[in-house]
Amino acid sequence: MQNSLLQCGNAQLFTLEGVIAAIIILGVTYFLFQSTMIISPISDEIVFVQIKQYGEDALRVLSMDTQTEDTLYYALTHLNDSYTPDELIKSIKKILPDYVDFNLQVYFVNYTSNKIEVYNITNKVPTSTTVVVSKYIVIRNGQFVEDSPFRVRSSGVEGVNRDIPILLEVRLTLWRI
Repeated sequence: MQNSLLQCGNAQLFTLEGVIAAIIILGVTYFLFQSTMIISPISDEIVFVQIKQYGEDALRVLSMDTQTEDTLYYALTHLNDSYTPDELIKSIKKILPDYVDFNLQVYFVNYTSNKIEVYNITNKVPTSTTVVVSKYIVIRNGQFVEDSPFRVRSSGVEGVNRDIPILLEVRLTLWRI
């Protein structure tokens, strides 16, 4: 009978140890999760990926080789000091969501100075967190208007100069407002 009482006491002791261990583990996990703040950087990254996708889609749609005023091709071939591509800017505003603002620039090689220059189509000041997407467009020199900033002017034969391909990089800088 005494052996059975000792076995009963040992079983109660093991049960008590298990309950105490479970309480300690639950207490530690409770205090661990209450004392730390978990910040997931993925939420901001998802927004930037979405904004980048909007920009890439906008440039893809607007880069069609057509003669409508709201395309990049038309705006770039007609761009000079007196022409502003208002239809292109309106189309970009329609494509992008309301919470996204943008700046549109064209990078090109100035063959007179042999330097890369920037032509600002819009002059907005971005915030510190921006997303930049770009699209390369090749246009023949003869397709630009006469006073275009992208047109190559040289002393060579004009027929040869008309066929020179000009590479333009259209950069769309996007940010949340």
